[in-house]
Amino acid sequence: MIAPLTHDDPYALGGHRLVARLGSGGMGTVYLARSATGRTAALKTMHAHIAADPAVRARFRLEADAARVIGPVHGARVFDADPLAEVPWLATEYVLGPPLDEAVRLAGPLPERAVRALGALLCAALGQLHASDVVHRDLKPSNVMVTADGPKVIDFGIARALGDDRLTRTGTAAGTPAFMSPEQATGQEHTPAGDIFALAGVLVFAATGHGPFGSGGHADLMYRVRHADPDLIGVPPGLRPVLARCLDKDPAGRPATGDLAALLHPGPGGFADHLPEPLLAEITRRAGAVWSIPPRRLPAPPEHGVPATVPSDSPRPHAPTAGTKGSGPSRRRLLTLGAAAGLAAAGAGAGVWARFGRPDTTAAQPPAAAPTGGPARDLLWQEPVSYADPLIPPAPLLLDGLLLVGEYGVKGLDPATGAAKWADPSVYFMRRTTTDGTKIYSADHALDENEPLRIAAVDTATGKLQAPFGTLKDLQAILYGTQLLCAAPDAVYLVGGRGPHLRDGFLKDQKWFLLKVDSRSGGKLWEVPLPARPDRSPHLHFLSARAVGGHLVLVQQSADREPRLVVHDALTGRALWDRPLQSPQPVLNRAHLAVDDRHVYPSAGELIALDLADGRPAWRFAGRTPTARFGPPAVKDGVVYAVEENRGLVALDAANGTPRWTEGPRTVAAEDLGVPPAVGISTVYAYSGASAALVAADLRTGAPSRPVGAARARFFADPAARRLIAVGDAYVAAYPLA
Repeated sequence: MIAPLTHDDPYALGGHRLVARLGSGGMGTVYLARSATGRTAALKTMHAHIAADPAVRARFRLEADAARVIGPVHGARVFDADPLAEVPWLATEYVLGPPLDEAVRLAGPLPERAVRALGALLCAALGQLHASDVVHRDLKPSNVMVTADGPKVIDFGIARALGDDRLTRTGTAAGTPAFMSPEQATGQEHTPAGDIFALAGVLVFAATGHGPFGSGGHADLMYRVRHADPDLIGVPPGLRPVLARCLDKDPAGRPATGDLAALLHPGPGGFADHLPEPLLAEITRRAGAVWSIPPRRLPAPPEHGVPATVPSDSPRPHAPTAGTKGSGPSRRRLLTLGAAAGLAAAGAGAGVWARFGRPDTTAAQPPAAAPTGGPARDLLWQEPVSYADPLIPPAPLLLDGLLLVGEYGVKGLDPATGAAKWADPSVYFMRRTTTDGTKIYSADHALDENEPLRIAAVDTATGKLQAPFGTLKDLQAILYGTQLLCAAPDAVYLVGGRGPHLRDGFLKDQKWFLLKVDSRSGGKLWEVPLPARPDRSPHLHFLSARAVGGHLVLVQQSADREPRLVVHDALTGRALWDRPLQSPQPVLNRAHLAVDDRHVYPSAGELIALDLADGRPAWRFAGRTPTARFGPPAVKDGVVYAVEENRGLVALDAANGTPRWTEGPRTVAAEDLGVPPAVGISTVYAYSGASAALVAADLRTGAPSRPVGAARARFFADPAARRLIAVGDAYVAAYPLA
């Protein structure tokens, strides 16, 4: 139930403005919040006095990592988190649907086909966790959200890695008694088989409205879980033997997630096709209402202590009765339209990256639809991936025959077909992954404040981390601002930090360094101190980085300064020059770097070439008007390409800025200046909002070519696979490249 903020709730956390309360308890509070880009999020916090306990704080970090492991398809996508803050917080996707317990109260027990669809998708969710050696340990109806596309598993507060008993003492039961496994109830090791037992209890509840062991006090419930037969009265006959097997007291007698998914398969149709009409209507209502919730705050209570109140922010849901007229298809069309509208509102600002829809893993898959905003005629393939609300522009890493995409749950894709070569949820952070064009490197992440920062290569065949080649014992792997910036054939460049003072359960007085590490020996080649930042600053030090010849080119950002273009001597680490990137363009636009062996071409509103050696202007291109603005440039084979506002594409000689050709004039809106052109084999591409497509021009002459119908997103060219790769926050897609 959405409630107003209290008078003493913070106004913002981690760059998110708080809008309302979604719930509060003894551990913390969950808020409805919006990011600076307009994205709606559920922001979970931990009470400060509880966070002083290092064990509780460690559990909060585990919760954030487990949420990342399950990924955005089966769980709520993680946008950002700061487990080291004085008030730890975790920002995730705001799921557009009710929890399963509310859904059953609203619509009654679900029909068998809905229970089967629910169970098959929950098997996929648990399988994702178990593949990463993580168990949920508290699966129950209130932790399963029902959306139009399928269930999402949330609340990983007591999830942990298999075999890890540091946070749970032997002989101590943790979980919810009504949905606990017998081994969990006696404090024994909870394995994936324990999650299967809990899943069966959830499905019994979905089918009947009650759990398999009734209700009552904790002691009674735990006794029944260990010794009594489950109550399967009301479970459809076709499901009884399957669920009875899952509720076997012996873990060895329970099926694995893959086998159970096959036993539960609901038949053809998407998830929404199996849901009852009242539940569909409630999902639609929530999807349409999410953006209309106004910020409300209770006034401070008067001095005599009588609490002040204001009316609730949202009306109670009114469920359609069983006798409501209307055909199934029309209701489902209403659901689709309402959910799409809600997602469009929830993603405003970041919506240029988003698409609606995700695969239904319970049925055979049709060809992928085009991302929202573009016709399907040119789409070659599409794959769901997870990107957070970007602190840096998502930049896939392209190797010979491998496209590395995603921020949480990194995937290696075949750029020609989109087929997954591997998916490794143990490589979490895209900003901690880089490539030199032939090898992939990853900086390790650890939960222990005392763990050193390690750098390892990633096996390109499997996606698995290899043994670390570099262990930086004086740097801490846990620190939020760690970045793996870029790589050259012989070295990796990164940002690492030290937080020597652990007080009140979180790190203070962090010190940060820019480093170069030999990729063969793992030895530190040089280290340069970086400007100090406030503790727990949400900013990264660098928005982008390129190693070109003897230069390291960086777009640097600290907590209290505008981005700056900084160039270091790659051999010694010495700073050669820096200059501010002052521009009316958003910060993310300025993160783009176009560099060749002579110049750097910054993204700062004007089109200018700066000498790599000393930062002096080599040339500046004047637009059609003195106030003309340019989007981020791209450079290839001695030619600089950029989009000029209300003119179109321009191509300039990289040596002296002489125009080779110009497009247009055509209408170019300010929002079309957000990304650089994509330079293909014989064609250069730029997005046009007016035509909702990529305009195309001949590289040599600027003559127009056939536009490519595509979504508004970030594009880059892969000439080897003859593909244009488009990246959104929830997908990567490919279009034909000329």
